[in-house]
Amino acid sequence: MSTTIVFSALNEEIQVRWQNTPMHAQCSDLWCLQDQEKWQRISSETKRNEMAASRSALQDILGQDLRQMHFVGGKPEHPSGPISISHCKTGAVAAHSPSLPVGVDVEVKRTQLTNITSKFVREDEQRFLENLGTQDALQLIWGMKESLFKLYGEGGLDFREQLHITTLERNSTDSGWIGIAWIYPAKNREVAKACLVQGHHHEGTYICLATHRRPIAPIETERFTLREWNLSDAQWLYELNQDPEVVHYSGDAGFDSVETAQRLIANYLNYQRDGYGRWMVEDKNSGEALGWCGLKKNPWGIDLGFMFFRKFWGQGVATECAEATVKWAREKGLPRLIGRTLTGNPASTRILEKLNFERYSEQPIEDFAVGKRMNAKDLKRWEGQYMVMMKLDLL
Repeated sequence: MSTTIVFSALNEEIQVRWQNTPMHAQCSDLWCLQDQEKWQRISSETKRNEMAASRSALQDILGQDLRQMHFVGGKPEHPSGPISISHCKTGAVAAHSPSLPVGVDVEVKRTQLTNITSKFVREDEQRFLENLGTQDALQLIWGMKESLFKLYGEGGLDFREQLHITTLERNSTDSGWIGIAWIYPAKNREVAKACLVQGHHHEGTYICLATHRRPIAPIETERFTLREWNLSDAQWLYELNQDPEVVHYSGDAGFDSVETAQRLIANYLNYQRDGYGRWMVEDKNSGEALGWCGLKKNPWGIDLGFMFFRKFWGQGVATECAEATVKWAREKGLPRLIGRTLTGNPASTRILEKLNFERYSEQPIEDFAVGKRMNAKDLKRWEGQYMVMMKLDLL
């Protein structure tokens, strides 16, 4: 039996299995005809064993034979949903999702990667070598770009120029790595594609996983459109955070430049990891940016938040957008939303109450801040206030 590989994100949507390489493996009549023909062309017993390991791992995931598996341009496909396989001398890995495009790669430690760093590591990716350690970073960058290449599935990508990892760090459980990467297709055939990349160290190998979640369809209200951020939104996001009254109760730090805001958007994990996030709000008629409203996955639950330019306050904008967000969350089957507000910010409290949020906790901000990374300036500004926690059950 294969071993389940647990990544920090998307475990409910993707299965990944590891299979040690067997000895003296045999071709199976439960494989597809293309695989059976490929087996006959392989003369190396080592390569045959590796191939058998990858098919065994995939078969354990699917719980059925592989006769419906087929290849399109060398990329494996199956009617049950996207699949990907990879193998090395010690074992093989397989990945499957019912819905998300996926690419997987497994690599043993390769010290020779230092000799070809300039061929696959971009200048701004060099910082990962210092932050994560040279060997780990090189293994992960190479493996993640291999997995992105497989996810894309059309070939013809330059690892350095067209595969770009913008953020890569230890995940919250410190059991692996997680980041955001972008695929820039050749000849501008399509827009840049954001992907979640993850890494896991297993039995001396680096297993890397890349997934892509399509952008959500814009959410429409009577007056507004809520949509995912894109890089061209950096200017308005920068301006929004420059108003001290707008950010007074948010705890959000202002940006020192438009480029800093752009980096936040490029590194934004939430859409790809969770399937939701903070959404830009536009006026349906003029296209003007009003601010943002949306969801964020936090340790205490799925948080509903909003922030708008001051000139739009008092016009029902936040209520209309928050109401649409709650409706969207209910339709997607999210179980509960959390709203947080300070006692000094009664306007936000009233909005949450209109949406039937109920209070369940209230404590001094100084007590709430214990064990959390909160800015000392914010705590000083909010001194004497209470953090009010509110909830809305959707199921």
